[in-house]
Amino acid sequence: MKLNILVVDDETPICDWLVYCIRRASEDYVVSAASNGEEAYERILERKPDMVFTDIRMPGMDGLELMRRTLEVLPYTVFAILTNYAEFSYAKQAVSLGAREYFLKSELRASDIEALLARVMASKTAKIQDKVNDVFPSGCIDLYEFYHTQEEPGFADRFWERHGMWKEVPYALLRVAAGGWMEEWRKIADMAEELRRASGGTAYIAAASEKSSDYVIVQTGQNMESYVSTLVARLKERGTVGISTLQTDRGNFAAAIKEAACAQMAGFFDRQTEAIRYETLCRRPPLDRQAFQNRKQEILAFINQRRYSEAAALTDQWFGDIRIPQAADVKWAVESCQRMVLAIEEAYYHEIAKQSQDLSVPTSVYECRERCARLLKGISLNYSRRCSPSITAALDYIHNHYGEDISMAEVARQIYRSPEYFSRQFKEEVGENFNAYLTLYRLDRAQELLDGTDLLITEIGERVGYSTPGYFSKIYKKYRGITPEQARMSKK
Repeated sequence: MKLNILVVDDETPICDWLVYCIRRASEDYVVSAASNGEEAYERILERKPDMVFTDIRMPGMDGLELMRRTLEVLPYTVFAILTNYAEFSYAKQAVSLGAREYFLKSELRASDIEALLARVMASKTAKIQDKVNDVFPSGCIDLYEFYHTQEEPGFADRFWERHGMWKEVPYALLRVAAGGWMEEWRKIADMAEELRRASGGTAYIAAASEKSSDYVIVQTGQNMESYVSTLVARLKERGTVGISTLQTDRGNFAAAIKEAACAQMAGFFDRQTEAIRYETLCRRPPLDRQAFQNRKQEILAFINQRRYSEAAALTDQWFGDIRIPQAADVKWAVESCQRMVLAIEEAYYHEIAKQSQDLSVPTSVYECRERCARLLKGISLNYSRRCSPSITAALDYIHNHYGEDISMAEVARQIYRSPEYFSRQFKEEVGENFNAYLTLYRLDRAQELLDGTDLLITEIGERVGYSTPGYFSKIYKKYRGITPEQARMSKK
């Protein structure tokens, strides 16, 4: 048995080294390479590899987008992520998408690669040995061949004909998150057999499985709602049950899978609902994606400005406004919630100079909301403890009035300190002198406006406290090495 492997990296030395290590490890490893995401995706669709090693940062389609697109059509593909960047968010995003491993290139060893490949090969071997004609001993149907061959004309129809589905009889799919190995699958298959016997032959009920989810297929010309309700009652302990629309064509099975997956994913926003129907999601109003993005930028701006109470209040409102969305928005909304957590986690670990090893990903909007609230509270407490009350008050004054013509003497007066004493205390507690801090803070706010608005450079300068355009450009270039105009162009 062979293991089909693809290596994707735009750094030729790394790519060549990985290919060499894989070929040396075993003759059973068939490996090919691609230098970018677009090329890799074409090869994945053509060759359907068992495993993909991919860089995260590449021109065009990056490694995370390659994962997303691949797993939508080939969910059995095992991914290992490679990167030069030891950044927390990349690891979390890769894990949330289903990456098996996450490697820093600077720490990558041939033995790590060989060990991972051996585990993947052992898993593939065990699954093949345990099943006969795509059916496990439990009676559960494995969907591996279905996913890898479904684009062939008529294959879906032939596949389900072989597994006993009737032709042109209504059916629906119920999806739950995958449980344990054979024990959980056996429970679903046993339940299906029990209902099949109870129906007196008027219903076809089968259990099927992919890598990340389990399905129950129910097909009957009568009493469909009764069977669905019974199945939901049995499956609800596994979490939200996603239910597809009714289909009559076995060739539409792939579409039914996507519908059930979308409905089950919507359970991210409602832990109390036992089952969500895809047709119900289609009737919900669409989300205003741009509005949520804009408010997210406001939250991050508040964090950068150390206005933590305002950031916390707006974050709580942001999560509170995301309800169960329309079907077309479900995946976007789930990923947006998880990315909000990532953004605030990065701010937290940057502020307290620590790096978390926790790669767990929130599984509901409630977990996301709670984690963000806890992180923002931690940042705020850390900030308040770092400086004395008088310097904290001075920093708050700077953050609220940086767009005005303020001076050290004015800020010192606000906290009832002499300029000389305030200057020494500020440097001791903050780590840099007043003028440097004010300048860098203004430039950070200017950068946000350059990146996120179409305001003229002169307007941006005025908003951050520089009434003379030439002086703003001079200061910006002195500290950033390029002019504001160049900064804006490089971002575009």
